[in-house]
Amino acid sequence: MRKLMALMVLSLFVCGVTKVTVAGDIYGYVYDTYGKGLPKVKISSKDDYKVYCEQTSGSGNYYLSLDVGTYTIKYEKEGYQTHMSNISLLKNEKKYIEMIVMVANPNSD
Repeated sequence: MRKLMALMVLSLFVCGVTKVTVAGDIYGYVYDTYGKGLPKVKISSKDDYKVYCEQTSGSGNYYLSLDVGTYTIKYEKEGYQTHMSNISLLKNEKKYIEMIVMVANPNSD
């Protein structure tokens, strides 16, 4: 019983620490060269501990929560050239990433 109680307390502590270290969010809009929002663009990044990943909505909007730090954000969609952006986030920061234009890959069918 004591081990179970200690495990519960430790779990609550870890969850609390995790929430404190979340820096904030990045958000933005991904569109094609015709100005149309691109759905299902994979937006990803990673740090030493975890991988962060999200997809754009049907209109090309996205929102991704990250921990404090510096990241390279990768934008990927089949049939389009991959785009990369470098960002830094501070604690509780919300950062708008300029609109990302995805160019169709000339090698795709």
